[in-house]
Amino acid sequence: MNQQFRSWTFWLIFIPVAIIFFSRCANIVPPGGGPRDTLPPLLLQARPADSTLHFKGQKIQFTFDEYVELDNINDKLIVSPTLKRQPVATAKLRTVTITFKDTLKPNTTYTFNFADGVRDINERNPIPDFQYVVSTGDYLDSLQIMGRIINAENGTLDSSVSVLLYQGDSPDSIVSKEKPLYYAKSKSDGSFRFKNLAPGTYKIFAIKEEDKDLMYSAESELIAFIEKPITITEKNLSDVNMLLFLETDSTIKKVNPLDSLDVPEQVEETEKEREERRKKLPKLAATPKLEGNKQELPQPLRIDFNQPLRMIDSNRIQLFQDSTREQVTYHSQLDSNRVSWVLHYPWKENTPYQLIIPKDAVRDTSNQALLKPDTVNFVTKKLVEYSIFKADLVVSDSTREAIGDSTMHFVVQLVQDKSIKYSGTTVNGKWTQELITPGEYTVRVLLDANNNGKWDRGSYFTEPKRQPERVILLPEKYNLKAGWNNIKTLKI
Repeated sequence: MNQQFRSWTFWLIFIPVAIIFFSRCANIVPPGGGPRDTLPPLLLQARPADSTLHFKGQKIQFTFDEYVELDNINDKLIVSPTLKRQPVATAKLRTVTITFKDTLKPNTTYTFNFADGVRDINERNPIPDFQYVVSTGDYLDSLQIMGRIINAENGTLDSSVSVLLYQGDSPDSIVSKEKPLYYAKSKSDGSFRFKNLAPGTYKIFAIKEEDKDLMYSAESELIAFIEKPITITEKNLSDVNMLLFLETDSTIKKVNPLDSLDVPEQVEETEKEREERRKKLPKLAATPKLEGNKQELPQPLRIDFNQPLRMIDSNRIQLFQDSTREQVTYHSQLDSNRVSWVLHYPWKENTPYQLIIPKDAVRDTSNQALLKPDTVNFVTKKLVEYSIFKADLVVSDSTREAIGDSTMHFVVQLVQDKSIKYSGTTVNGKWTQELITPGEYTVRVLLDANNNGKWDRGSYFTEPKRQPERVILLPEKYNLKAGWNNIKTLKI
C-alpha cells in the first residue's frame, strides 16, 4: 500500500514539472536588445553576369543573401530601350527572376533600373538604385545624357517626371503617339540620367504623367522639350535643363455649346407656383470679407452674396468716410460668378468707414431683394501693421550667360502658401514693396522676357513653338514683421 502511494505521489509531482520544463524548452525566445537590420540585400550572383555580351536568353535571375520581395516593381522597373511588353518580374525566396515577353533586338545594349523596387522581407530595406546591363551585341554602349527638370512656373525641382528619348528624325507629334526608345525617371532633386546610350541623334521630352503610358496623352499633363535634336557621339552630355509647363491654362473653363435637343422644355409657371418656389429658396444675404472688421489698405472691399445676383445698383450703395460722414466716390464690379461684389477705393489708414446697401439695391436671379438694408461698419488698418520689403537683385555672370539675353527683365515675387501675394519688376536691380501683410514668405524671380510682369507658359503643339518663361526659386524664407523695413540682397 505504501509502495503504491509513493508511486502515485511520484507521478503527481513529475508530470507537472515535466510539462513546465518541456514547454519552456519548446518556446524559442528571441534575443533582446540586438541592433536592427538596416542593411539592404546583397547580390550574390546574376545569371548571366552583369555586362554580359551576346546575350540571347529569355530570362535573367538575381540571387541575394537573404529573402527578398518586390515593391511596386511594374512602376519602378525601367528597361531601356523600351520593350513593347513589360517583362514579368517575380520573387521567390532569395531569387528575383525577370522573364521577357519580347525578343530583344540584336546589337543593342539593354539597361535594367530597378530603383528601390527590391527589398528584404524582414525589415524591408531596399537596394538603392539597383541596376543591371547586358548587350546582345559585341560591346556595351556607354554614352550618357544628364540633366534636371525644373517646373517653369514656380522654380521647383520636379520629381517623378518621365524623361523620354526618341530618334532624332522622329516627327514632332511622336511624343503623343508612340512610346519612347529610352526613358528615365527624375529623382527628388529633379535630376535625371540616361546611361549606356548608343551614339546618335535624339529628341528629348519630359512629361509629368497621369496615366503612366509614357506618352503625352492629356492636356492636364505637364510637358518639357528641347527645341532641336541633340547629338552624342564620343562625349557624354550634361547640364540638359528642361522647363516643365502646362501648355493649356487649366483656369480657363471650356464651355460646350448646348445642344437644343438636350435643353429641357421650359414649362411656364403660374404666379402661385413662382411664389411657392421663391419661398423655398434661401433668403438673399450679404457678407463682408473682413477680419475683425478691419480692412486691408492695399486691397478692395469684397461683399459676398449667398445667391447669384441678377442686378446690383452701385449708384444707390453709399460709402461714408470717418466720423464726418463724408460720402466718397468709388468704383466697383461684380465678379464673373455674380456672387461677389468688389469695391475699390484708396483707403486712408486707421480710418472708420460705413457702407450702406439699400435692401432693393441688389436682387438675385429669383428677383429676391435683401430682407432689410445692410450696414457695414469697418476700420482700415494702420501703416505700422504692415511690413516693407526692399530687394537688391544681383545676377551672377553664369546666370547671365545661361539667359543669353542682355535685355531680360526681372520680376521679384513674394510667395505665401504657393500663391503670389506681391510682385514687381526691378528697376536698375532694385524693387520695393510696401504695405505687406506680416508673415513668412519665399521669394521667386521671374525671367520676364516680354516685360509684361507675369509668367507666360510655353507652347509645343501650337506654332510657333516657344519655351515657357523661367522662374528661379530662392532657398531662403523671410519672416516679415509689422513695422519692419526689410532690406535684402537677392542673388541668382
